[in-house]
Order: sequence, then C-alpha cells, then structure tokens
Amino acid sequence: MKSRTPIRLFLTGTCAPCALLATGALAQSLPEAPPEPENVGSIVVTGSRIARPDYEANSPIVSIGNEALEDSGRLTVEKALSQMPQFTGAFGESNGGSTSTGLNGGQAYASLRGLGAKRTLLLVDGRRLQPSNPDGSVDLNTIPEALIESVEVITGGASTTYGSDATAGVVNFRLKRSFDGIEMHGQIGTSDYNDGESYRIGAVAGSEFADGRGSAVMSFDYTKRSRAYQYNRDYYRYRSTVAGLATIPQGTALFGSNLPSIDAVNDVFQGTYGTPALTGNATGQYTGWMGFNTDQSLFTNVGVPVYNFRDGDSDEAYLVTTSPTNQQLNFGYTGGSIQSDLDRYSFYGKLDYELTDSIRAFADFSMTDYTSVGRANPTLASNVYGLSVPVSNPFISSEFASILASRPDPEADFTFYKAFNILGPRYQRYHYNVWQGTAGLAGDVGVKDWTWEVYGALSKAKFENEQTGGASASALRDLLYSPTGGSDLCEAGFNPFGNLTPSQDCIDFISRRTLNTNTLKQRTVEGSMQGGLFEMPAGQVRFAVGADYRYNAYTFEPDNQLSQADGTSDILGYSVLRSASGSVSTKEFFAELFVPILRDLPAIQEFNLDLGYRYSDYSSIGGVHTYKADFDWRVIDNVRLRGGYNRAIRAPSVGELYAPVSTGSVGIGTPSPTNTNGDPCDVRSSYRQGAAGDDVRALCLAQGVPASIIDSYQLGTAQVFALTGGNPDLQEEKADTLSFGAVLTSPFVSPMLSNMSLSFDWYQIKMKEAIGPLSIAQGIQFCFNSGGNNPNFDPQNYYCSLIERSSDSGVPVNPVQPLLNLGTFNVKGIDVQFDWNFGLDTIFGGDPGEIAINVAGSYLDTFSIQALPGAPTYDYAGSIGTGIESGAGTAHPRWKSVSAFTWSKNGYSLGLRWRHISSMIASNRVVSPTSTTRGVSAYDVFDLNARAELPAETELRIGITNLFNRHPPQVGDSEGTYNAQNYDVIGRYFNASITKRF
Repeated sequence: MKSRTPIRLFLTGTCAPCALLATGALAQSLPEAPPEPENVGSIVVTGSRIARPDYEANSPIVSIGNEALEDSGRLTVEKALSQMPQFTGAFGESNGGSTSTGLNGGQAYASLRGLGAKRTLLLVDGRRLQPSNPDGSVDLNTIPEALIESVEVITGGASTTYGSDATAGVVNFRLKRSFDGIEMHGQIGTSDYNDGESYRIGAVAGSEFADGRGSAVMSFDYTKRSRAYQYNRDYYRYRSTVAGLATIPQGTALFGSNLPSIDAVNDVFQGTYGTPALTGNATGQYTGWMGFNTDQSLFTNVGVPVYNFRDGDSDEAYLVTTSPTNQQLNFGYTGGSIQSDLDRYSFYGKLDYELTDSIRAFADFSMTDYTSVGRANPTLASNVYGLSVPVSNPFISSEFASILASRPDPEADFTFYKAFNILGPRYQRYHYNVWQGTAGLAGDVGVKDWTWEVYGALSKAKFENEQTGGASASALRDLLYSPTGGSDLCEAGFNPFGNLTPSQDCIDFISRRTLNTNTLKQRTVEGSMQGGLFEMPAGQVRFAVGADYRYNAYTFEPDNQLSQADGTSDILGYSVLRSASGSVSTKEFFAELFVPILRDLPAIQEFNLDLGYRYSDYSSIGGVHTYKADFDWRVIDNVRLRGGYNRAIRAPSVGELYAPVSTGSVGIGTPSPTNTNGDPCDVRSSYRQGAAGDDVRALCLAQGVPASIIDSYQLGTAQVFALTGGNPDLQEEKADTLSFGAVLTSPFVSPMLSNMSLSFDWYQIKMKEAIGPLSIAQGIQFCFNSGGNNPNFDPQNYYCSLIERSSDSGVPVNPVQPLLNLGTFNVKGIDVQFDWNFGLDTIFGGDPGEIAINVAGSYLDTFSIQALPGAPTYDYAGSIGTGIESGAGTAHPRWKSVSAFTWSKNGYSLGLRWRHISSMIASNRVVSPTSTTRGVSAYDVFDLNARAELPAETELRIGITNLFNRHPPQVGDSEGTYNAQNYDVIGRYFNASITKRF
C-alpha cells in the first residue's frame, strides 16, 4: 500500500487556487452586494403548473439548498443526491471500468426510491432535459452545477404535471434567477490514500442591461476527477479464498466431452513429473483442465488437485483450495478502480428581456462536453469466447500431444482459455457532447391575472465509445491455425502456451481498437396558460392548461469489427452489435384545477383540492391518460395535512424500443453448498448437492451439459455474458401513488423552541407492467426452482428458455436478459424530516452563535418485486443484492438517514453530518431462506465541514468526508466485494474550496 501523506499534499495543492483568487480579492475595491430580488408575489412549486401566493406543496417534497450540496464535498451532484434517504445509490462515478458495450459508461444517475433513473424525471427550472441514454435517463453530469440554487425532490407519480418518466418522482434543479457581478470558484480534493484527486474551477457572470429591462447570466465550469484504485486500500482483496475465474495468463485446455484417458495423463504427470497419481472418472477418463507452465511443461487445474504448477503464485494466477481433491488457479487483477476519472467542460447562458410591459422573451443554452475513461481487466478468452486450437499447432509439446492422442477423437481441436495480459488492460473512452437550447415568450393575457408562456427547445447528445486493448478473434485464429505458428504473420510467431510475451509485432497483430457512436435528439414545443377563474367562499379557483409536442430520435452505429457481414463479432468479450435507429413523437394536452373547498371553520382553517389530467398520444403505444387528486388541509396554524392520489405512466423510451442487442459481463456468483450463487449445474453448487440433486442433474443434461462431464462439471467463472436489446412491442408502464402526510410547526413562542418543524409522509408506489430486463442471475436460479419457480424441473419452463448451453463444454452461451413488460413493483415507506434552529444566547446569553439541527430519515416498509405475471412476489425491503434493473441500485435498507448539526456565527460555521444505513440481509435469503449468504452490518459515517466569510466577499470552505475512515461492509461471501453505489469505498476524503465575488 502507498504511504499516506495526503494532508501535506492537499494543503499544498489548495494554495494555488486560493492564492489566485485571494490575491484578486485583496486588490479590488468592491461595490456593496446587490439587494435581494423583490418578492414576485406568486410562485410555482415542483409538482404543479399553477402559480399562487404562499404556495405549499401537496405531495411529499424535499428541498436541498446549495450549501448542503457544497457541504457534501464532492464535485458532482450525484453523490449528494445518493446520500439522501429518498434515493438509492445508482450507476455513477464508482463505476470505474466495464467490459460491456452498453451506452451509459461515464454517466451518473439519480434513482429515486430505487426505481431507476429512467423513472426519475430530471428537470431544470421545471423543463425537461436532453436524455443522455437511449432508455431516457438524464446524466447528472450535464447539470449546470455552478448555478444551482436548490434542488426540489417530489415523491411519486407526477406524469399529470410533466408527462412520461415521472413514475418514481421528480428532481427539479432550480437555478439562480438573477445574478449581478462576477463570481469565481475553485475546489480541490484528495483521498486519505493519495488518489482520487479532484479539481474544479469556474466562473459565473451576470448583469442587467437596457435600463433593467433585460438580464443575462453565463457560467463556465471545468471539472477534473482522477481515478481511485482498489489496491491502495487494505480492505480490498484481489486474492479470493474461494474458487473463481480460472482463466489465467498461462492458458488452460478444456476437453469438453472428448476427454483424454487418465492413464495417458498419469504417464506424463506421475511418470515424467513425479507427481502423485490422479484419479479419473468411472470410465477411466481425466475430467480436469490442463494448464501450461512458462517452461512448456503441464499442470493440472480445476476440479482436481493442482500438480506441477511451476510458475509460482502471483497476483495474476494464485492457488485456491476447495478440498484436497479440488483445487484451481484463480485469475487475479490488481488494477480495479473505485472511482472513475472525469474531464468535463460545461457552459450555461441565460437571457431575459422585457419586450413590452406585458411580454417577456427568454432564452437559454447549455453545453456539456466531457470524457471519462473506464479501465477493466485484460481480454479473457473464456466461456463463450474460448478459443479453438488444432492438434497441428507446432507449439504443442510432445507431452501434451500424447495426452491429446488418448482422446476418443484424437484429431479433434480442443478448447483453450487464456487471459491476454500481454495486451494490457482494456480501456473504454466515453466522450459525450450534450447541448440544449430553449427560446420562448411569456406574458400577461390581459384578463384578470392570467399569464401565458410558449417555448421551443432543441437538444442533442452525441456519445462516442472507443475501446482499446481488445483481441481479434480472427487474428488469433490465424495465428493458432498457422502451420508455422504464426511466424508468417508476425515476427517470431505466437506461442499461446505459458505466460510468454510475444514480439511487439505479434501484439499489434492481435490488438484491436473499436469505436461506436450513439446520437440522441429531442425537440419540444410547449404552450401553457394559467391564472384565476372565479371566487368561491373559501377562496379563488385557479387553473392551468397547456399542450406540448415532443420528438425523440435515436441512432446507433457500431464499429464494423463488432458488426461483421457474417453476423459475428471479431472482438473477444464483445458480442455482435447492429446498427439501430428509431424515433417516437408525442402530442399532449394537460389541465390542472385548484379548488378551495372550505375555510375558517373549526379544525379547518383551509381545505383545498388540486386536480389534474393529461392526455398523451404516443406514436409508439397510442393514447394514454394520467390524472391526480391532491389535498391540502390546514387544521390549525401549526398543523397541516397533505396527500393524494396520482396515476402515472412511463412510455417505453426510444432506446427500449429500438436499442441494438449487446452483451455485458453479468455476475452470477461463485457456487457453494450453502448459497444459491453460480451455475446450478456446477457440482459445487447447493443445487447439485441438495435434496433435489437428481432433478437438477437431469435438467442440466436436458439443457446440454455433456453426460461425460456432468458429474465433474465446473463453470470456472463467476460471470456470464448476457444479451440485452430493444423490444418494439413494449407497452407503457402504469404506476399508482398514494401519499398522506403532516407538517407540524412549533406552537411555542420561546426563542429557543419557536423554530422547530417536523414533517412525515407515508407513500406507496404500485407499478405494473414495468419495463425491464429479467436478471439472468435470477433467471438461472428460477429455472432450477429457486423460490418454487419450476417445481417440476421442466426444461420448457420460461426461465429455462433463456439459457442455452454449449453441447461440448456445458457452459451457458449468451443467456438472454429479455426486455419485457414484466410483473409489478410495490414500494412503500415513510419519510421523516425534523428541523430546529435556535440561538445559543437563549442558553448562555451574549452572542455565542446559532445552532441548526436537521434530520432527514426514511423507513422502507415494502420493496416487492414480481418478475412476471403469476410468478411469486418477493419483498426485498431490508436486503441487499437485488435491484429492479442494472444500475437502479441493489441496497434497500429499512432505515436510511442524514443528520446535520451546524454552529454558525458572523459568517463562520462548523458542521458535523451523520450518515446512517441500517443493516441488511442478503437478497438470496429472501428467495431461499436457508441460504447462508452474508448480509451487511449497519453503516455510520461522519463528515466534518467548515466555512468562513473572509474580507472582500471571499468565502473559504473546507471539509472531510468519512472523518473516521469507516470501511464499507463486505457484500456477500466473496472477500473484497463492496457496494460502491451506497457505501463510501474511497475512504476519508479531504476537500477545500474558495469563492470570490467581484
């Protein structure tokens, strides 16, 4: 592990931006701060289209101020959101590398209630953003963070107000409305392990013009985040004590059903190498794998004792013993990342101008250009990407040739697995360019207080995915089948046997670069009108009506090497990709009505209804209806009740309809007698060793595992390469949300107790016909009757139909994760928030400052998933390991909370944050209660932050996240496995920032 001296480096690095900005601060004679903007009288809150005075939200809503975002100490808004109780940690900066050809690398998402980014609608000032992913998800990296004033989060369906995608809720980023002057900011951070450095510098400038009729604001921001590595942290272990992936740099041969005789093997191992005799199967055949030492001698591997391994243990290949007769060499990789890098430029500009006293023009433009590079293990030629080698290969030794000759078909090719460390790690460069422009007019109708607005927006997201370090299947085939060993193709040829490094000429001959491009476009036109209708005894009835048109298009172009004319991919580890394109257009009408029902009655100071309706006509699914009915009941001055019902929908996105078929490595775990992980056909699994072992064996044979190896079969990896793709026959999701809550404010007049408030909100989100891929890990388990899903062990069972196996080796061949309208999700819980501010002078006298206490917590009562109609329903509340889809988050704690304790005085403040996640069981135990897979213990982390207002309008902030360097809890039974989406895997982190206003 590297020595840890980050504080010195951190403080030294901090001096540069601080000195730059502070020098400017001391050299300037500054004007006084501009006055606060006038009260506009009526406002619109997230979740409604109606503006009215003193509006309070009917739905459960949480607001996060800019200071809270800054106190998180992170460069991007992603981590600040994921720490909130309402969110589940989702795909983001912790995704340090991938071997998938997916379309989300480098992005960061918000997953409200664990229902996924595509069900969490992101808005800026109430308007939609350009999606960055074909599934409709918006990348948080595209938000203009320098201008964020607050973030409003509303739980539950908001489709009536905003249209499709708001089934889980809405996250609305409110930007600063006006800005006068210039503000520069800089930030720097580093981990306690001298990695994961972060830098940020930016500026905001704004001014009024034309005698105050117009205003303009612009912001520029540059962000750089460096990679953080697993090997710097002792809690990460890259040498497992259990059998895992057995694809190693030395290379191994698999014989499938064409097994050599045990006598021929013992002639070499016992007779030549002097090892103990090996034992074969009942028919006298050798059932293990065969490895190749660098000196060209052989060693036994996988499912048998490892004999004659001469290269010695290394981080790339190390010995694991399951039992004296069952050993293997595991593949090791030390370059894993826990934080991805980021290099981002962003610009935002906004213009407002009063054309007349009653008409206002507005426009804004934003652009984000960023690059993130993912790093993953070297190419692994294994599983469905295993190589085939002929017996004529000139590098086959005489000893191995004698073993090959003992097979029933001595001239047949054999399967060959190898880790191509000679090519180095695989890198995936993700480059995004996302821009959006909006222009419109707004004004007064001239009738009562009615106002109108019409605007249009154009936006585009372009994504380039460059992959390097890949291996060409055709190049390797040419080398392996060359009668000269490949010397006619590259210098000195290619000897695959043993951990040898070929010439650079041969490395270049094998290595490949690929480039995929993805383009998303969105066009929006919307017009709306709102205002007061007439007076009723309880108040004024108000309305909002409008219509919009939205067009989304998608185009994907894969590299030719991944889309060959013969229908194959030439790059090992990456499946076939096909060009794809499509578009969806939507026409909508919406209306909202605010109706005051009762007022100034006993126990009813006011009772109001907010009713809404939207009709949407999609070119893909046709017409759909959404509606809502919310209430607001102020009982007395200090007690207010709120709640309602919302019907929401989410139409399938253009990507879900038309995305190309692609592959990704999906973890299924390592089998053992005490868990339900791994391939059920593996002889080490609880399925094969359980009471239904005979039925499992018969099903494995029916699926294609050869009879000659059925009783020795081991998969040799904890991953499979699963296929996913679009489905043009998808229909809309439907969600029904119920909510009920109360807001209590202090009835006391005492200065110490008067500023207290407590809110609690119960919510339930029921979703049916949800669109998503059926997890192949669950599909494999359910095929073999996990949870009672296939009691007759029927090969024609739906889950079994997703699995195809090699008739030679028995391994799953590109199992399918179909994108379907699946079963139902039901999420239910309670949010609680407590705020208390008081002056310490009420206790001590004098002027010792103020104390602010803020506690936000969430209790999850239900998180149930029914994978298919009629299938069993499993409640995953209080468990970790299963999400509704990849990237949506797999942690569902019963309790999650964030508490902040802050002291402040005269521009100085010191704060302590406490983040809590309750303990969880492994999700395997939800489906199979007898599983012994370990869960996670409770997790408590503390953050420290301080800020000071310096002379010349300069503010300095410093912070330490994970103050006590609390290690994350291990997830599952594999050492070194952590959930980076929800836990602080980077460790203690220092940050400092400075803001200077001119």
